Amino acid sequence: MEISRIGVKFFIEEQDPLGLVEFIPVLHRWIQNRALPDLLIDVADYSHVNQGPGIVLLAYEGNYGIDEHRGRRGIVYYRKRPFSGGLSDCLASVSEQALLACQRLEQEPGLAGRLRIRANEIQVFVNDRLAAPNTDQTFETFSPALEKLLGKLYPGEGYTLASDPDPKERFSVTAGVAGPQSTTSLLGRLAS
Repeated sequence: MEISRIGVKFFIEEQDPLGLVEFIPVLHRWIQNRALPDLLIDVADYSHVNQGPGIVLLAYEGNYGIDEHRGRRGIVYYRKRPFSGGLSDCLASVSEQALLACQRLEQEPGLAGRLRIRANEIQVFVNDRLAAPNTDQTFETFSPALEKLLGKLYPGEGYTLASDPDPKERFSVTAGVAGPQSTTSLLGRLAS
């Protein structure tokens, strides 16, 4: 299965509720300061869409965003350009990009103390319903690469897996572990 339009989402826990539009100036600063390794292009506001894509930071290789799919806010990165490596390498690369954005968001001065990233839970999805329909067969094909990623992110931890059973939704799997994790520790494990 040749899949490269993969996304990763880490969920946000807010100390006091933030309006989606509060993230717009933050993402514009990221563009100005070249805060992430990709070529950052523009910010799109979809805050008017209920439980939608939220605020999207358009980039060359993929897009970042503050996503509210299914009513759960999180920071997401999804690749939109072909990836030259295998599925496991693509998953690791996408996870690293998402974690870099998470870490950057946690360090934003205007958001300090107002939110934290729940690094003990990750959602992996495929933005390509044709190449990866939401079926058991896709799950079986995807599982070895996902298990490799989770073994690297959460070594020695027992994790839970939940997939979205709705065949009309894109293929997605959410994994979680008990206990707190940090974006810094996850990035370190990915790099080793």
